[in-house]
Amino acid sequence: MGGRGEIQVVWRREERTLCLEGEPVLAYAISRPEVEGGGLGGRWISRYYARLAAAWRRRWEREVYWLACLDMARCRQEARPFTPWQGALYGEVALLRDGLLSLRLFGEERRGGGKTNRVRWGDMWRLREGAPCSLSALLKGEKGWRRRLWSALRAQGEARRQEGECLLDRDWLRKARAARPFQACCLTEQGVEVALPQCAAAPAAEGCPVFLLPLEGERKG
Repeated sequence: MGGRGEIQVVWRREERTLCLEGEPVLAYAISRPEVEGGGLGGRWISRYYARLAAAWRRRWEREVYWLACLDMARCRQEARPFTPWQGALYGEVALLRDGLLSLRLFGEERRGGGKTNRVRWGDMWRLREGAPCSLSALLKGEKGWRRRLWSALRAQGEARRQEGECLLDRDWLRKARAARPFQACCLTEQGVEVALPQCAAAPAAEGCPVFLLPLEGERKG
Protein backbone atom coordinates (compact mmCIF):
# COMPACT_ATOMS: atom_id res chain seq x y z
CA MET A 1 0.00 0.00 0.00
CA GLY A 2 1.03 3.60 -0.32
CA GLY A 3 3.27 5.36 2.17
CA ARG A 4 6.69 7.02 2.48
CA GLY A 5 9.07 4.99 0.37
CA GLU A 6 11.79 4.72 3.05
CA ILE A 7 9.44 3.24 5.64
CA GLN A 8 8.63 -0.45 5.68
CA VAL A 9 7.39 -3.04 8.14
CA VAL A 10 9.42 -6.24 8.50
CA TRP A 11 8.00 -9.24 10.37
CA ARG A 12 10.47 -11.03 12.64
CA ARG A 13 9.53 -14.67 13.09
CA GLU A 14 10.52 -17.14 15.77
CA GLU A 15 9.42 -20.70 16.41
CA ARG A 16 9.97 -23.03 19.34
CA THR A 17 8.85 -26.49 20.40
CA LEU A 18 8.79 -27.25 24.13
CA CYS A 19 9.26 -30.87 25.17
CA LEU A 20 8.91 -33.08 28.24
CA GLU A 21 11.10 -36.16 28.43
CA GLY A 22 11.93 -35.72 24.76
CA GLU A 23 8.29 -35.62 23.63
CA PRO A 24 6.85 -32.43 22.07
CA VAL A 25 4.30 -30.83 24.38
CA LEU A 26 3.73 -27.32 23.00
CA ALA A 27 4.85 -25.56 19.83
CA TYR A 28 4.47 -21.85 19.19
CA ALA A 29 5.31 -19.34 16.47
CA ILE A 30 5.55 -15.59 16.87
CA SER A 31 5.78 -13.07 14.05
CA ARG A 32 6.20 -9.50 15.30
CA PRO A 33 6.52 -6.26 13.30
CA GLU A 34 9.54 -3.99 13.18
CA VAL A 35 9.31 -0.57 11.56
CA GLU A 36 12.38 0.23 9.46
CA GLY A 37 13.13 3.77 8.32
CA GLY A 38 10.61 5.31 10.69
CA GLY A 39 13.03 7.16 12.94
CA LEU A 40 12.50 7.37 16.68
CA GLY A 41 8.72 6.89 16.34
CA GLY A 42 9.26 3.68 14.40
CA ARG A 43 11.67 2.39 17.04
CA TRP A 44 9.11 3.05 19.78
CA ILE A 45 6.48 1.10 17.85
CA SER A 46 8.91 -1.78 17.29
CA ARG A 47 9.74 -1.89 21.02
CA TYR A 48 6.07 -2.06 21.88
CA TYR A 49 5.61 -5.18 19.74
CA ALA A 50 8.82 -6.70 21.10
CA ARG A 51 7.30 -6.39 24.60
CA LEU A 52 3.99 -7.77 23.36
CA ALA A 53 5.75 -10.80 21.83
CA ALA A 54 7.68 -11.33 25.08
CA ALA A 55 4.43 -11.38 27.08
CA TRP A 56 2.92 -14.05 24.82
CA ARG A 57 6.17 -16.02 24.90
CA ARG A 58 6.27 -16.00 28.72
CA ARG A 59 2.68 -17.18 28.88
CA TRP A 60 3.30 -20.11 26.55
CA GLU A 61 6.58 -21.10 28.19
CA ARG A 62 5.21 -20.97 31.72
CA GLU A 63 1.57 -21.59 32.68
CA VAL A 64 0.38 -22.89 29.31
CA TYR A 65 3.37 -25.23 29.03
CA TRP A 66 2.69 -26.70 32.47
CA LEU A 67 -0.99 -27.16 31.65
CA ALA A 68 0.06 -28.99 28.49
CA CYS A 69 2.38 -31.22 30.55
CA LEU A 70 -0.49 -32.08 32.88
CA ASP A 71 -2.67 -32.87 29.88
CA MET A 72 0.00 -35.21 28.52
CA ALA A 73 0.28 -36.95 31.91
CA ARG A 74 -3.48 -37.49 32.00
CA CYS A 75 -3.45 -38.91 28.49
CA ARG A 76 -0.70 -41.36 29.44
CA GLN A 77 -2.54 -42.40 32.58
CA GLU A 78 -5.73 -43.02 30.61
CA ALA A 79 -3.89 -44.65 27.69
CA ARG A 80 -5.12 -41.99 25.28
CA PRO A 81 -3.12 -40.34 22.46
CA PHE A 82 -1.73 -36.91 23.29
CA THR A 83 -1.86 -34.07 20.76
CA PRO A 84 0.74 -31.32 21.34
CA TRP A 85 -0.69 -27.89 22.08
CA GLN A 86 -0.08 -25.04 19.61
CA GLY A 87 0.11 -21.28 19.75
CA ALA A 88 0.58 -18.51 17.19
CA LEU A 89 0.86 -14.73 17.17
CA TYR A 90 1.10 -12.98 13.81
CA GLY A 91 -0.19 -10.05 11.80
CA GLU A 92 -0.09 -8.01 8.61
CA VAL A 93 -0.08 -4.40 7.48
CA ALA A 94 -3.58 -3.12 6.82
CA LEU A 95 -2.55 0.42 5.79
CA LEU A 96 0.66 2.46 5.56
CA ARG A 97 -0.03 5.95 4.26
CA ASP A 98 0.40 9.62 5.12
CA GLY A 99 2.26 8.95 8.34
CA LEU A 100 -0.33 6.47 9.59
CA LEU A 101 0.38 2.78 10.18
CA SER A 102 -2.48 0.36 10.74
CA LEU A 103 -1.85 -3.28 11.64
CA ARG A 104 -4.14 -6.29 11.72
CA LEU A 105 -3.12 -8.80 14.42
CA PHE A 106 -4.10 -12.38 15.23
CA GLY A 107 -3.55 -14.72 18.15
CA GLU A 108 -4.41 -18.43 18.17
CA GLU A 109 -4.16 -21.22 20.71
CA ARG A 110 -5.17 -24.84 20.33
CA ARG A 111 -5.05 -27.05 23.38
CA GLY A 112 -4.64 -30.66 22.28
CA GLY A 113 -7.41 -31.81 20.01
CA GLY A 114 -9.87 -29.17 21.22
CA LYS A 115 -11.18 -26.10 19.46
CA THR A 116 -8.92 -23.26 18.44
CA ASN A 117 -9.28 -20.12 20.55
CA ARG A 118 -8.77 -16.97 18.49
CA VAL A 119 -8.31 -13.27 19.05
CA ARG A 120 -8.14 -10.61 16.37
CA TRP A 121 -7.61 -6.90 16.76
CA GLY A 122 -6.26 -3.82 15.03
CA ASP A 123 -3.75 -1.13 16.02
CA MET A 124 -3.30 2.32 14.51
CA TRP A 125 -0.16 4.42 14.96
CA ARG A 126 1.11 7.90 14.14
CA LEU A 127 4.54 7.05 12.76
CA ARG A 128 6.26 10.36 13.46
CA GLU A 129 5.29 10.38 17.15
CA GLY A 130 5.33 6.60 17.61
CA ALA A 131 2.01 7.02 19.40
CA PRO A 132 -1.30 5.15 19.13
CA CYS A 133 -4.03 6.79 17.06
CA SER A 134 -7.59 6.11 18.15
CA LEU A 135 -10.59 6.10 15.84
CA SER A 136 -12.05 9.00 17.80
CA ALA A 137 -8.90 11.04 17.11
CA LEU A 138 -9.01 10.10 13.43
CA LEU A 139 -12.67 11.15 13.08
CA LYS A 140 -12.70 14.02 15.58
CA GLY A 141 -13.96 16.42 12.93
CA GLU A 142 -17.16 14.45 12.30
CA LYS A 143 -20.10 14.77 14.66
CA GLY A 144 -22.01 11.56 15.29
CA TRP A 145 -19.38 9.29 13.74
CA ARG A 146 -19.87 6.64 16.40
CA ARG A 147 -23.64 6.50 15.77
CA ARG A 148 -23.03 6.31 12.01
CA LEU A 149 -20.61 3.41 12.34
CA TRP A 150 -22.89 1.50 14.73
CA SER A 151 -25.73 1.93 12.26
CA ALA A 152 -23.58 0.54 9.44
CA LEU A 153 -22.42 -2.36 11.61
CA ARG A 154 -26.00 -3.21 12.61
CA ALA A 155 -27.25 -3.16 9.02
CA GLN A 156 -24.36 -5.32 7.81
CA GLY A 157 -24.69 -7.80 10.67
CA GLU A 158 -28.45 -8.21 10.26
CA ALA A 159 -28.08 -8.74 6.52
CA ARG A 160 -25.46 -11.44 7.07
CA ARG A 161 -27.54 -13.09 9.78
CA GLN A 162 -30.67 -13.17 7.62
CA GLU A 163 -28.73 -14.61 4.70
CA GLY A 164 -27.16 -17.27 6.93
CA GLU A 165 -23.68 -16.05 6.06
CA CYS A 166 -22.76 -15.66 9.73
CA LEU A 167 -24.51 -17.34 12.68
CA LEU A 168 -24.74 -14.27 14.87
CA ASP A 169 -26.76 -14.52 18.09
CA ARG A 170 -30.18 -12.93 18.11
CA ASP A 171 -28.97 -10.32 20.59
CA TRP A 172 -25.57 -9.97 18.90
CA LEU A 173 -25.68 -6.17 18.69
CA ARG A 174 -26.11 -5.78 22.46
CA LYS A 175 -23.20 -8.15 23.02
CA ALA A 176 -21.14 -6.33 20.41
CA ARG A 177 -21.64 -3.03 22.22
CA ALA A 178 -20.36 -4.60 25.43
CA ALA A 179 -17.20 -5.71 23.58
CA ARG A 180 -16.39 -2.10 22.48
CA PRO A 181 -14.96 -3.12 19.09
CA PHE A 182 -14.08 0.41 17.98
CA GLN A 183 -11.30 0.49 20.58
CA ALA A 184 -9.27 -2.13 18.68
CA CYS A 185 -10.12 -1.68 15.01
CA CYS A 186 -7.83 -1.10 12.06
CA LEU A 187 -7.95 1.16 9.05
CA THR A 188 -7.75 -0.14 5.48
CA GLU A 189 -8.01 1.39 2.00
CA GLN A 190 -11.65 0.26 1.97
CA GLY A 191 -12.67 1.61 5.38
CA VAL A 192 -12.75 0.74 9.06
CA GLU A 193 -12.31 -2.95 9.85
CA VAL A 194 -13.96 -4.11 13.07
CA ALA A 195 -13.69 -7.60 14.59
CA LEU A 196 -15.87 -8.97 17.39
CA PRO A 197 -14.24 -11.25 19.99
CA GLN A 198 -14.71 -14.99 19.55
CA CYS A 199 -17.84 -16.22 21.39
CA ALA A 200 -18.89 -12.62 22.20
CA ALA A 201 -21.79 -12.48 19.75
CA ALA A 202 -21.65 -15.75 17.79
CA PRO A 203 -20.75 -19.44 18.29
CA ALA A 204 -17.05 -20.27 18.67
CA ALA A 205 -16.98 -21.86 15.21
CA GLU A 206 -17.55 -18.40 13.67
CA GLY A 207 -14.20 -17.23 15.02
CA CYS A 208 -14.01 -13.43 15.23
CA PRO A 209 -16.73 -11.97 12.96
CA VAL A 210 -15.33 -9.12 10.86
CA PHE A 211 -17.15 -6.06 9.54
CA LEU A 212 -15.88 -3.51 7.03
CA LEU A 213 -17.46 -0.09 7.60
CA PRO A 214 -17.21 3.14 5.57
CA LEU A 215 -14.69 5.59 7.00
CA GLU A 216 -16.69 8.59 5.88
CA GLY A 217 -20.43 9.22 5.85
CA GLU A 218 -22.44 10.10 2.77
CA ARG A 219 -21.95 13.69 1.71
CA LYS A 220 -25.03 15.81 1.27
CA GLY A 221 -25.56 18.32 -1.45
